[in-house]
Amino acid sequence: MKRLLFAALAVFSFVSINAQEDDSVASETTFGLKGGYTSLTLKVSAEGNSASDNVGGFYIGAFAEFNASEKFMIQPEVVFASYSEDGESSGVLMVPVLGKYMANEDFGILFGPQFDYLTNEEDSEGLKRFGIGLALGASVDVSDEVYIDARYTFGISNRIDGDLEGLEGFDITARFNYLQIGIGYRL
Repeated sequence: MKRLLFAALAVFSFVSINAQEDDSVASETTFGLKGGYTSLTLKVSAEGNSASDNVGGFYIGAFAEFNASEKFMIQPEVVFASYSEDGESSGVLMVPVLGKYMANEDFGILFGPQFDYLTNEEDSEGLKRFGIGLALGASVDVSDEVYIDARYTFGISNRIDGDLEGLEGFDITARFNYLQIGIGYRL
C-alpha cells in the first residue's frame, strides 16, 4: 500500500513539475474533491464459461487537473471506495491517471489507466490485492467549480492469486470492473 501511495505522489509531483516548466501552455493547475456512487463487478471465467456478480457502494477522493494544452489535461486522482453487501463491507483504494480531452468548453472525454488495491486483507483471500484497469468516461462542467462525471473501468489484470484449492489445472481468471458516477468540486 505504501508503494501505491508513493506512486500516486510521484505522478502528482511529476505532472506538476512538467506543467510549471511549460510557459507556452495555459499551465493552470486545479485541485478538488469528488464523490459519488460506484459499482464493482467481479467477472470470473473458467474453461469457456463465465459468471459475474456486482455490489454497489460509494466513493470519495481528491483529484488534480493539470492543463497540458488548451484541449488536453492530465487528471490524476486518489479515491477510496467502500462496497457493502449483507452487512459486510470492503474497501478499495483507486488511483486513476486519466487523460482528459475537452471536446468543447464543458464536455470532456476521460481515458487512461486505473490502479486499484484491496484494502482489507481478509477480503483478498485467493485474490491479488493489486490490479490494473483501463478507464473510459466523460465529464460535464455544470459551472466553473462543479462537474459531473461517469466512467467505466475494464479490469485488465487477472486477480486470481495462484491455484485455487480443488481447481488446480483449470484456466480460471477473475477481473474487477468498476462503474463510477459522481460529482466533483474544484477548490
